[in-house]
Formats: sequence, structure tokens, C-alpha cells
Amino acid sequence: MFSSIGPIGSFAACVVLIALYLVPSIVAFNRSHPKRWLVLVINLVFGGTLVGWVVALYLATRPVRARVPV
Repeated sequence: MFSSIGPIGSFAACVVLIALYLVPSIVAFNRSHPKRWLVLVINLVFGGTLVGWVVALYLATRPVRARVPV
């Protein structure tokens, strides 16, 4: 697949693909989302499927509700 672009191009393509795969986790950690570890686990385990990746992205981009003390 990557034989025609050389080793440096192959490495760059792999880095880009890994970054795209981890977008939901990156978003969750940048937002300091309270469920960022759950997003990471879902992203790593089920991210290979489109459904798992979309679920992880959805969880990462949900608005965070402020907890009100009772």
C-alpha cells in the first residue's frame, strides 16, 4: 500500500492515520472532559469500527453539565 511513497511518506501517513483514529480521545483530553478515560477506552477498543469511533467522538463533544451541590 505504501511502497510507492517511500519510507518517510509511509511514516507520515501512519502518523496521520493514528492521529485521525485518536481524534475523539484528543478532543476529550483537551476539553478536560470528566469522562475522558471512558472515551479513551472506547476509542481504543471499539474505534476500529465506525460506530465505536462515532460514539467516542459523541461522548467527547457532549456538553459537560456543572454539578450543583445539594
